[in-house]
Amino acid sequence: MRQARKSFWIVFLVVLSAGVVTVLAENSVGNFGINQSEVKPQIASSLVSGSLPGYPDRKAYHAASAAAQVAFVNSTLGWVKAYTESAAFKADYAKLRESNKPAPPESKGSPDDQYAAYLAEQRKSLEEMKKNVAAMSPDMQKQMAPVIKQMEATIEETAKNPEMARMIKQGAANEKVENQKKYEEAMAEFAKKYPADPRALIASRLHEFLNLTQNIPFDAKLTPGPEGRMRFADPQYEAKSTEWKMCFRAGREPVQAARAFVADWLHQIEGK
Repeated sequence: MRQARKSFWIVFLVVLSAGVVTVLAENSVGNFGINQSEVKPQIASSLVSGSLPGYPDRKAYHAASAAAQVAFVNSTLGWVKAYTESAAFKADYAKLRESNKPAPPESKGSPDDQYAAYLAEQRKSLEEMKKNVAAMSPDMQKQMAPVIKQMEATIEETAKNPEMARMIKQGAANEKVENQKKYEEAMAEFAKKYPADPRALIASRLHEFLNLTQNIPFDAKLTPGPEGRMRFADPQYEAKSTEWKMCFRAGREPVQAARAFVADWLHQIEGK
């Protein structure tokens, strides 16, 4: 089954009828096929990645009354909200965040150190080549002698030429600056994807849900399409995203219940 997009994390709480994954609070209304113990360890990662941690029983959802579906949505959202406020979730998120934190650039020493290391590596390679050549036949040794001589000359020229030394050291300095820049960019991206306070990420997902489900025309007309699948009669609705259509299929009452819960949750997070 296709993974939901990252911007779609919270939708899985209401779009059971489309086959999207969901969580189920134990002792909630009905048995929709998923339990807390299966989902808890995956909530933090699903919040970040948008991949959702289970598969519900769609038939059970379809068979339930609108009131039962609303009760299920409220119960499930209440459980998820409570869990994201728990010490267990915060520990899971902190562990996940730390494991994805970019590593700082490896220190290679000063430009002088790197220049000395470069010369040492060149001389080491030369000695290894000499050993290999010494094990060859006399004819091959004779053929390789000019190569060995050229390598020796190149290394000595590099060691004695101030301009060569300057270029190598400058290259090392430039590499250090570039690596630091890449690290800072990676850290900036990391801070967006893994904010220190997970409530910021939760709030972002909740806003995405409210934006996605605003003014859905639940009375929109459907007509049979290819292979018996129902399609929207209005082309502008048929062109909507898969996520939007999933919310439509979830039904007016469950989505409205989720929107009310989410709006209150956001008010508590943002204090608005």
